[in-house]
Amino acid sequence: MLSYYKIMPIILFFCSFYGIVYSRKNLIINLIFIELGFLSINLLLILIAWIYNDIKSQIIIIYILTLTAIETAIGLALFILYYKMFKSIEVDDFYKLKF
Repeated sequence: MLSYYKIMPIILFFCSFYGIVYSRKNLIINLIFIELGFLSINLLLILIAWIYNDIKSQIIIIYILTLTAIETAIGLALFILYYKMFKSIEVDDFYKLKF
């Protein structure tokens, strides 16, 4: 019965990996697929915490959820600034950024 639960996070992780690799046009879509990958890892850690009744895994889950929320907020703020400067969020327009 638990083997069916293990398949779901693995499928979600490979869907997110597929989305990151093959959707290279829009940065917001890439950010969504990165979040899907983090949430699939969290789902697997929730399963491990449930099976072994482990408090350490639950603490790691809360830590990862906090980090992904921070990463999303910073990423969206950077995308808003980039859009205000160049009026586009396409990956192909990054050659305009010069350091």
